[in-house]
Amino acid sequence: MSNKKVVLGIAAGVAALAVVGVMLKRKGYLDRACEKAEELGKDLRNKYKDVKESARRKFDEVVHKGGEIADNMKNKAENTAKNIDPAIN
Repeated sequence: MSNKKVVLGIAAGVAALAVVGVMLKRKGYLDRACEKAEELGKDLRNKYKDVKESARRKFDEVVHKGGEIADNMKNKAENTAKNIDPAIN
């Protein structure tokens, strides 16, 4: 296939898309599609925000729970050390 045929094919495709775009704009389909795309964008933004907030809450819960577990283990280790050999402390 020669370069000339490729260029002509691309130009024909662009022209066809331009004609379809003009027709859709005149009939109002393009406006409705844009409105639906905006609604979809808003929905996705809200869902992302909800997921992000949920993940942040879960992370905070895990960090808090991990801190509690670490404190409990530290206290148990200190108590065990005291009970093993009181002369060391």
